[in-house]
Amino acid sequence: MIIEQAILTELNTTAGLTALVGQRIYYTKAPQDVLEPYIVFIKVSSIRNHSYTGSSHFAESRFQFSIYSTTYAETKTIAKQLQTILECTSGNIGTAPGVDVGAIYYDNETDLFEPETRLYHLACDYLILHYD
Repeated sequence: MIIEQAILTELNTTAGLTALVGQRIYYTKAPQDVLEPYIVFIKVSSIRNHSYTGSSHFAESRFQFSIYSTTYAETKTIAKQLQTILECTSGNIGTAPGVDVGAIYYDNETDLFEPETRLYHLACDYLILHYD
């Protein structure tokens, strides 16, 4: 399993988050006319570690989770739930065999507003240390 699918599986099977956004969690882009609130996440970067014999298969990946809602308060509530799920997580995530995660760190957030859609957008960055 790849890290993107493991994250998607983990988030879509966590009751606290699905109570807020349902199954409206997407990788790369949301479908047209999706209902709010929803989350879109992307991999911003992935630094690979190497040894003398080649790849260590260990990566430090930065993911950005963009939360969209009609209210700012709702974006913050969803962000807090996301942080509860992800921050300091370690071990296997996703369905078997899943992906082995060393740690997940909450790194940064940015408040935005999308004037075209009139949606509040909260962008949250996480560093995920994982094996591929």
